[in-house]
Amino acid sequence: MRTLALALGLVVGSLLAPATWAQSGSSPPADTATTQESTATQHDPYTTSRSVAYHVLATPAYVIHAATRPLGWAARYVEQEFPNLFKPRRPPQGVVPLIDLGGPAGFLAGLALYDNSLFGSRHSARIEGLYGGPDTFESEASYTIPAPLGTGTRFRLVANFFSDPESEFYLEGNESTRNADESQFSRDQLDITAGFRAGLPNQPYRGAVDMLYEHVDTAPDADLLADASPPGLGTLDLLTSRLTLAADFTDGPFRASRGTEVILQLDYTHDLTSDRFRYGRYVAEVRQYLPVGFFPDSRRLALRGRVEQTEPLFGGADVPFYQLPSLGGQSTLRGFESRRFQNDGSLVLNAEYRYPIWSNVDAAIFVDAGQVFDQLSDVRTDRFHWSYGGGIHVLNRKGLSARLEVAGSTEGVRTLITVEPTFRHAAR
Repeated sequence: MRTLALALGLVVGSLLAPATWAQSGSSPPADTATTQESTATQHDPYTTSRSVAYHVLATPAYVIHAATRPLGWAARYVEQEFPNLFKPRRPPQGVVPLIDLGGPAGFLAGLALYDNSLFGSRHSARIEGLYGGPDTFESEASYTIPAPLGTGTRFRLVANFFSDPESEFYLEGNESTRNADESQFSRDQLDITAGFRAGLPNQPYRGAVDMLYEHVDTAPDADLLADASPPGLGTLDLLTSRLTLAADFTDGPFRASRGTEVILQLDYTHDLTSDRFRYGRYVAEVRQYLPVGFFPDSRRLALRGRVEQTEPLFGGADVPFYQLPSLGGQSTLRGFESRRFQNDGSLVLNAEYRYPIWSNVDAAIFVDAGQVFDQLSDVRTDRFHWSYGGGIHVLNRKGLSARLEVAGSTEGVRTLITVEPTFRHAAR
């Protein structure tokens, strides 16, 4: 949930990576040129073999191309007039401005201090802070050790502390209405995560094991939530064990155009001070990348289906209300506020059409559909909530460095700025 930003500044800066689409300017041999000239004369004037149906089907691509052409012109102008203004690669140490818009806390801005070659080694560290107003902030410190047990392994320790005095929770699950069921609560949380990642280079299989400790203080800020008294109000000390398994059969994170990615996640959480909160979380996610018919592979569809379920285990009775699966926000139903719908389970379907407008920038249009439920058997087609929109994705070698999107739904229009991808890579 981090954005590189001063949003437009870094987006334009990312545009300035050396272009890779240059065509060769060499001349053909003389005899080849003569043959080509003769052939051109025989078939002059040139006629295209593309049918009317082709152009009808290509209309969405033509519209996107026309709409985003000014951005490409602007990038070329800046690159030509100010060739040294931006550097295509980030230095190993430095300070980066951060901005987050459209997330759970609304608007946050701050700085990140990082060092990717700590003490001259391959270890890396990062400290960041974001501020969004009185009593609204987030801070994080992380330390990463590469290859502790050989190539393809990684150990990471992360500590995070945040405060949000106006967190939102909607009663009545999937049928909640924005005004009648909206309530607020304050939340202060400290969490510490120790995680180990493993996956051989150039192999599709990856795995991760994480241990997460959370100290959470919550209090209702509205009579509606106080009267409902959902499980989890007050102070909890939660310990979570997590196993993530993933298989990636795509053709690479940078503009993946074909292939499948599968992710499975299993959690077990219990409260260190009582037996009430003992519960499991199960997540299954499938992503499919498809080239669009007869267009170049760089014009592709990205599809995702994700289902998540929580349930009490081993004598536990409840799941804290703020730990329930939720929909809404930057990576699920983008046209709705964060955590707009919550229940014991959730299902979300995303479809994106991605279209390159520069060497490392894509335009995208998308449709999201999702619902929350008590049991998976409750899922029905008439219970889906829909959102739609479009935006700009700035790419790097890992697949994404920032995105700016505008999304709409039955509850209005939202703007999102973030570096968190819609389809987050797992176990990396």
